[in-house]
Amino acid sequence: MKLNHASTEMDCFILLLAFLTAICAGFKVSVPAGPLVAVRGQPVLLGCEFTPYSTPDLSSLVVTWQRVEDSRIIHSFYYERNQLDLQSSDYRNRTTILVSELRKGNATLRIDPVGPRDAGGYLCTVSNEKGTDKGQVRLEYGAFYTEPRLSVNMNGSTVTLLYEAEGFPKPEVGWFGEDGEVLGHHTELTDDADGPGGTVGLYYLKSSHVSQSSSLNVTFTLKNQLLDQNLLKPVNITYGRQSHVCGANATILIVLSVLCVLLILCVIVLLIKIRRTSCRRSLMLTNGAASRMNGHEMLRR
Repeated sequence: MKLNHASTEMDCFILLLAFLTAICAGFKVSVPAGPLVAVRGQPVLLGCEFTPYSTPDLSSLVVTWQRVEDSRIIHSFYYERNQLDLQSSDYRNRTTILVSELRKGNATLRIDPVGPRDAGGYLCTVSNEKGTDKGQVRLEYGAFYTEPRLSVNMNGSTVTLLYEAEGFPKPEVGWFGEDGEVLGHHTELTDDADGPGGTVGLYYLKSSHVSQSSSLNVTFTLKNQLLDQNLLKPVNITYGRQSHVCGANATILIVLSVLCVLLILCVIVLLIKIRRTSCRRSLMLTNGAASRMNGHEMLRR
């Protein structure tokens, strides 16, 4: 009898375990397989889907988003509403989970805007009457590089081309000649610094190429692999000949200016002389007429 009783208990335990296993096996959390890429200042969606309810009841649903590195609470949902009392201050007013989507089995987390500190691992844990499961999402951070700014510095027979830009992460930089040959250059990358609103999340790039040639036909390239950004900037400068031409043009301009001034002075002098001559003739004519009148008067007397 004891043997039969023990056997019956064992059978019940096996059946219960199989039942619970079947229930748990029917509940699953799915997250993106590869890393997600977030762009500086823009929103990002961290996908997390689970086996939905057959009814719209959310009373037993618990959703928790955490950072993998330090278990910080990013966002929580339970008791049929969002619970943010334990939320990390770094994510305050930046996260959203839509209750209407939870009824469909969608626990996707929205972070807006994204900053450099958001990069890393995220853990999505979902529990309900059907079971508990979790999944990890990897987030990478990037910032598109700004339009490179060119400055040209000429010193004697040496010309220095300098491009400056900001972005993230570290880019691939190159300088190439007219025939595609690789040119020497000096590139500096300054790490981001903390600003008033937190980490800036940018690299400050300065890349320069120095040449002794009087004619330059080079190309500057910048590639941000994470964001699939490719910038290509051709530069074509002939500075030696231009300097001579500019110098010759300046000399001609000065000579022409002097000639114009002299011509104007000559015209002014000529006009003065003509005016004086006219005045003298008028005066002589006036005197002659007066003399003739006096002569007539004397004859009448």
